[in-house]
Amino acid sequence: MEGYKLNIVRSGAIMAIYVFVVIILYMVLSSPFEDIMGSYDNINSTASDSHIEHGSSISRTVFDMIFAGLVIVPLVWFAFMCFYREPDWRDRF
Repeated sequence: MEGYKLNIVRSGAIMAIYVFVVIILYMVLSSPFEDIMGSYDNINSTASDSHIEHGSSISRTVFDMIFAGLVIVPLVWFAFMCFYREPDWRDRF
């Protein structure tokens, strides 16, 4: 029974480090990405360039969603690992 607690602690530490790395990557990459998308927004300011501005706003949303997914997936995995009840599943992780 003690081995399971150690696996949970180890998995929690790995999850915390992973989430920390993802947050640091977001902080580092979001500024250059925003600069690039901002330059696309300021291309011409004509009505024919509205599709470019629309695409850059979608790109910002997708960028944020990717990083949100990168944080949510290990959190869900950790919660699943902690709260499932099948003892034979625990040996697989």
